[in-house]
Amino acid sequence: MTPVQSRTVVDETRDLRPEFAPYLRFMAFLADVLGPRAEIVLHDLSDLSRSIVAVTNGHISGRDVGGPATDLVLKVQQNRAHSNDDYLANYAAESTSGGRFRSSTYFIRDTAGEVVGMLCVNVDDEPLLKAWELLGTITATTTTRQEPPSRGAIAERLSVSADELTLDGINRVVQSQGVPAHRMNTDEKLQILRELDRAGVFLLKGAVSRAAETLHVSEPTLYRYLKQVRS
Repeated sequence: MTPVQSRTVVDETRDLRPEFAPYLRFMAFLADVLGPRAEIVLHDLSDLSRSIVAVTNGHISGRDVGGPATDLVLKVQQNRAHSNDDYLANYAAESTSGGRFRSSTYFIRDTAGEVVGMLCVNVDDEPLLKAWELLGTITATTTTRQEPPSRGAIAERLSVSADELTLDGINRVVQSQGVPAHRMNTDEKLQILRELDRAGVFLLKGAVSRAAETLHVSEPTLYRYLKQVRS
C-alpha cells in the first residue's frame, strides 16, 4: 500500500518572497521523512501578525496559513538574538491546547544576510514519551531502568491567532508579578512594559491597545510609559 503524502497548504492571497521557493518544495518531503506527527511551518517575518505563509500537517498544533508568529519569533526579531546562528534545534514548545513538541527553527536569510523567514519543525513526541514511561513502569523491578528523556522548559508557544499571542504574552508577564494589574503602581506597570517590550509583544498589531486595557491605563498613557522604558 502506497503511503499518503503530506500536503503543504500555501497562502494563495500573498506574493511569497523568492527566498522561500526552495523551502516550499522541501516542506512535504520533511513531513514525510519525519512522520505523521511532524508539523512543518514557514514564517514570513514581514508581517508578524500573520506570518505563517505555508504549513504542512498544521492540524498537529491547530494552526493554519495566516496565523501569527510565535513568542520565540518575536524575541528573535526584537532583540536580534541568534544573529550568528543558522538554526536552533530540539527545544521544547507548547500549543495553546496543551500539546508538547520538540521543535527546531531554521533561519532563512536574504542576500544581505538579514533574517526574512523561518522554517520550523514541530514534532509531537508525546506518544513516545508515554510509551517510555509505560515501559519504565513495566520494568520497574529491573536494575537497568533509565529515566525518560527530559521534556525541558517551554521555550516557545504556538498560538493560532495574533490576538491570542498578544494576550498570552501580556497575561504571562502580568501574572509573573504576583500583583493584580488594577492594583499595580506606576513603577510596577513600567516594569511590565519593559518586559513586554523585550519580548517583542509590541511588534504585533493591536498590542498597545490590549496592554492598555489589561493595565487599566489609556493608550496615550501607555505610549508615554513605553517612551520612558525605551529611553
